[in-house]
Amino acid sequence: MQARRVMTVKVTAVPPEYPLDAAARLMQKLRVRHLPVVLAGKLCGIVSDRDVLLRTTLHADGRREVSRAAVGEAMTTCPIAANPTTSVSTLATLMLENRFDALPVVTPDETLIGLVTSTDLLELLRHPDRLTDELPFDFELLPAPAAAAGLPA
Repeated sequence: MQARRVMTVKVTAVPPEYPLDAAARLMQKLRVRHLPVVLAGKLCGIVSDRDVLLRTTLHADGRREVSRAAVGEAMTTCPIAANPTTSVSTLATLMLENRFDALPVVTPDETLIGLVTSTDLLELLRHPDRLTDELPFDFELLPAPAAAAGLPA
């Protein structure tokens, strides 16, 4: 079985200049732990909830404040990625050995086409008969919020 049969095809990505605090809110809203980072149509990084946590300040009053730095400053650059024909066994091995919870799936020219998460692999174990047909990639690249560019929101 290959990555293209188990990957998530509805993927939201952000550009490197996207504010980290906005990315944290977006991950909460979408209930995801990873956002691919895309520049000029190509995967250039991935930002995770761990990356956000490392740039979060816990104040004495219990309030948490996420850095307003750009995602590009906090992301993992040049992430390990799979291709659509990578076997599920290889995906699992890569994820376990590197302690990843997600692997971007890209074409040979680094164009993002999906994301395989640990949840996708667990769903495969739970329901091996529910494989994804090769669905069209449903990609949404969010522009940086106006406030990040110094413009009024």
